[in-house]
Amino acid sequence: MDRLSASGAREWRRLFPRTSERAQKQLPAAQWTHAAHLRIAWLHLARYELDEAHLRMRVGIIRLNLAHELVETEVRGYHETLTRVWLVLVRAARRRLQHADSASFLEAHGIDRNVPLRFYTRERLFSVAARAVYLPPDLAELPE
Repeated sequence: MDRLSASGAREWRRLFPRTSERAQKQLPAAQWTHAAHLRIAWLHLARYELDEAHLRMRVGIIRLNLAHELVETEVRGYHETLTRVWLVLVRAARRRLQHADSASFLEAHGIDRNVPLRFYTRERLFSVAARAVYLPPDLAELPE
């Protein structure tokens, strides 16, 4: 696990504010994109081990969705399996190459949203069960 640089710590505070009111102002729903999710994953993994990062991501995403008044449904809102998969994929990429911050990480690795489908069938990954609880992959093992 890496320690955050001073710029990384500032980035963390800006992208992941403590209160939902600040979250809504600093990270409006329109900016809560796939890229933002990956940057937050990178920042969590810079500070915490995988399981702790996952727990914090879960809580943070649910709180941010609540601040944005997003209604959780079977097809929208927090997704447990995708959160874990992206954390595992970001961790694997972080281990291969070091980056000074989450922006340079994204620039180097891209944000192909379909990568999880290398490991999961569409039916399994986008099932209600996968949204609610972590389901292991059914096509290929995730990287260590």
